[in-house]
Amino acid sequence: MQSQSFPPADLSGCDREPIHLLGAIQPHGFLIAVSMDWMIQHVSSNIDTFLACNASDLPGAPLWTLLPEAVIQSVQGRLKILSGNEGTERIFGCDLLGEGRAFDISVHVCGPAAARSIVIEAEPTSLEQSVNPGAFVKTLIARMRKTEGLEPLLQDSVRQLRAFSGYDRVMLYRFAENGSGQVVAETARTGLPPFLGLHYPATDIPAQARALYVRNPVRGIADIGAPTAAVLPPLSPEGHPLDLSLSELRSVSPVHIEYLAAMGVKASFSISIVIAGRLWGLFALHHPERRHLGMEARAAAELFGQMVGLMIEARLHARQRQAEEIARDLHDRLIGKIVAASASIDTIAHHAADLSQIVPCDGLTIWSNGASHSTGITPPEGE
Repeated sequence: MQSQSFPPADLSGCDREPIHLLGAIQPHGFLIAVSMDWMIQHVSSNIDTFLACNASDLPGAPLWTLLPEAVIQSVQGRLKILSGNEGTERIFGCDLLGEGRAFDISVHVCGPAAARSIVIEAEPTSLEQSVNPGAFVKTLIARMRKTEGLEPLLQDSVRQLRAFSGYDRVMLYRFAENGSGQVVAETARTGLPPFLGLHYPATDIPAQARALYVRNPVRGIADIGAPTAAVLPPLSPEGHPLDLSLSELRSVSPVHIEYLAAMGVKASFSISIVIAGRLWGLFALHHPERRHLGMEARAAAELFGQMVGLMIEARLHARQRQAEEIARDLHDRLIGKIVAASASIDTIAHHAADLSQIVPCDGLTIWSNGASHSTGITPPEGE
């Protein structure tokens, strides 16, 4: 098994870090959390760099004193689409200042049923990359459908994603049942060392992070060196920090910052591949300089991940059906041969290769009427 070596990062306690309760966001956007009756509960400390307001004066004020009525109505409309505390809705190109400056907004709900909060995040609309998510994904998926088999699909997906995103490296992790991962597809700028085939321990992406990747399928870090903006006040009147599990701007764990820095990565982006409710894999995009995908591009990337997940699932099922058909055919042929001859140990041993195809193994021992025959890697006789 291969493993990757980087300058050491202190991962002690990483699996216990409450990464959804860090109490801060990345500074390229701002956050407002309101109660279900639209009273402001929390704001990010950098809100005054985007809107004409004083952050410390906002908690307790009605939202309509801060945002235009049309924007609030749009948010209310999106809330009707959400299913409880799961999922995020986005609104593109909102004029928050009445000056024609466009912002993109994401909306989600967090907290227990008795004390839910509506979380509104906004960032200036990206001028660098404006895409139609549906058209983008339709084009890429049409190309990828032409590939045959699982491995070519995975490799083509990272190639298409790098061309779209502009990141220096795009990898696809596949997770094992124990949470460890392997890089199963990769494309990178010429000159970068390859990571393809490398294995990573489960501690690199701990359990609580994997759980968040299922709930929040896209995650961007624009600049690991950027200062964070605190959520104000840090605690609710009940004494609880704001749950940022579904936040698009959620700040970055210091442990993860150290890990990325050790790899020479300044910006990253990830897209989850969820199959049957489980985190099957993850696209990991790395860049050595600050890089930020706008909200429309992130929406396209999220849809891309969902479609790739469906294609992977279909090909895995096709592979499973093919394996079952081969095993069934081998079984029938093997039984026919054994029945046609005397069922001695020598007769069965003659078909050991067929048996090992039905049940893939490194070694095989056949016992019959007190006699045995071994082939391949097996324990010594007597064990």
